[in-house]
Amino acid sequence: MDADQMDQETAERLLGGGPVDPSAGPRPLVLLLSAVRAAPSPAELAGEGLAVQGFRSARLAPRREVGGATHRDG
Repeated sequence: MDADQMDQETAERLLGGGPVDPSAGPRPLVLLLSAVRAAPSPAELAGEGLAVQGFRSARLAPRREVGGATHRDG
């Protein structure tokens, strides 16, 4: 099946969150959806706390304008 020819029903089924049938759509899309639905490994979550802390710090940092654009300190 070509991605340009995918009908709405197939797209909805692929994005529905259930297991992805390997023949359900274009191979690259099926592989991507299978990968993102897999549970994270402990190694992938090892730095999660530090990453969340970094995002929160960046979000709370005061904004400053530089050359007409707004930037965050941090």
